[in-house]
Amino acid sequence: MKKLSYLMWACGVACLLHSPVTQGQKAAVNQTNYALTPKLPPPPKPEPFKVSTIPLPDNVLDAVLVNYLPDAQHLIMEVTMAGAKKSNLAVMKDDGTGFKCLTCDLPENIGGEMPVPLADGKRVYTPTGILECSPSIVDCKQARILPLVYPAVPGAKTLARIASNMSQDGIHVAYTLLVARPLPSALVLVSELTRVSDEKGERYELAKTKVISGDKTALPGAPIFRPFFYGGGEVKSFTGMGKYLTTISAFEAGNFDIAKIDLTTGDVSRFTRHFSYDEGVYPSPDGKWLIFQSHRHTTRMDAFSLIPRPLIVNNALAPGVAEWRNEEVEGFRDARRYYGLTMTDQYGDRARLPEDGYTGQNLTTASDNLTEYNHFGNLTWHPSSTRGIFWEQKDPRKVKKGEAMGRLRMITFTSRKPTTPLPIVTPTMDWAVNLADLKPLDSSQPTEGKLVGLVSGHANISTQKPASPSEETLFKIEYVNFSDDGQYVLNGSETIGQKTFWEATWNADITVTGKHKGFLKVDNAKFSGRSHGSGTIRTQLDGHKIEVDLSKGLPTGVPGELR
Repeated sequence: MKKLSYLMWACGVACLLHSPVTQGQKAAVNQTNYALTPKLPPPPKPEPFKVSTIPLPDNVLDAVLVNYLPDAQHLIMEVTMAGAKKSNLAVMKDDGTGFKCLTCDLPENIGGEMPVPLADGKRVYTPTGILECSPSIVDCKQARILPLVYPAVPGAKTLARIASNMSQDGIHVAYTLLVARPLPSALVLVSELTRVSDEKGERYELAKTKVISGDKTALPGAPIFRPFFYGGGEVKSFTGMGKYLTTISAFEAGNFDIAKIDLTTGDVSRFTRHFSYDEGVYPSPDGKWLIFQSHRHTTRMDAFSLIPRPLIVNNALAPGVAEWRNEEVEGFRDARRYYGLTMTDQYGDRARLPEDGYTGQNLTTASDNLTEYNHFGNLTWHPSSTRGIFWEQKDPRKVKKGEAMGRLRMITFTSRKPTTPLPIVTPTMDWAVNLADLKPLDSSQPTEGKLVGLVSGHANISTQKPASPSEETLFKIEYVNFSDDGQYVLNGSETIGQKTFWEATWNADITVTGKHKGFLKVDNAKFSGRSHGSGTIRTQLDGHKIEVDLSKGLPTGVPGELR
């Protein structure tokens, strides 16, 4: 996604903070333990690849969002052009020739997420409007932008849309809405894109909407302090040619992973489980591979998530943690990203720690990656699944006035043979709640009690309410031989004082025993939003050791550099 994400405070906080569970509930039957890694097929070996740069016209400053057209030769791109007052959509061959701006002469804004061409070759979906071209996108002689209307949420006020994408079926659109119902909540919705022409004019509407997640934050009969967030979060991509929807979700505190929702059944699986931060998702057309944005090539986000702790801790920590993934650079439109690209096979991670098993192949290996260029935007696969195209952002401090803000790259997997895309799937989603039937969010929640480990031990939880509005709400969790997987056994405690969504103070003194050995010691770590903070975090797990002082910044992947 091109703009700053609201996922962490909108979903990580709002969804979890108001978890409607009560003291007397019993464990649900068949509750999935996402801390356990299921038995999966043997992983693939790393494969050779090369990365080249695609030339752009001199007046194109960036092409952050790209996608292949159905002809498998041309790209549809959202671009920033020198002197332009808005972003525009343009078409170009994937070798850099034949560039043509499609919307430069139109007054409307369009874009904001990866543009998705419809199968007719005449229309392009974006979350802010639909581009219609005649006679085609490639040979566009007449272009116009029609508005896109989002559905109203019953009994709620829509606060923001934070992500969207369109299915390969050209019908379904997935998106995350932040709503107040009346308390903040994040809804993952899937609608049908519908063209409407009536007395109000011509437009597109998102109709027949299904609620995929966010309608409930606890499963019926769920144990106390086990919020149901799996699959909730920021929409990323349809995978399996429309069968699955991926979101950036949370399965443990401080760590953000890829969740995969089977749209034919509603079942949720955990695709990534590495202790670092994962985000954007780009599936290959043949369904065999998935490339995703990640911080796992650096230690930037590891201090927050190296030690696995229960999801309930995310209540107050998520918004502060998430803001550290990027860096705001004064005077520049876009925050500096520190993402790299990782590729796994269709089954995802086999382990939480790289030394314990397969955690994918790092694709961010150019000599000037990290020091000058990082992944930003999205990635589009060629239909043959042998290559893909993506944008790399240049360090804003190194961009001279009037020059490109990055480079357009092509990655080619040199030993692959072309494959055929999977058949397109159009699920009915009968299992999902219709948006029209959405019920108000229950705001009841416990503040004291015991969280029972799924394998051993427990955690005592308490909440101290503030004496005045200027003071913090203090959340405390004390671990007693607590383990959800039998490999990490926690003892000790952590406290989080929360003043607002953005402001929190974190302290911790936790030891880890069992198969893995380590500790987490946090001394007055303060989060105040937009990558501002103070305090120290020291943590170690087996051979992984991290020490950070938030007042100095976090690692970027460049030795000795903190931002």
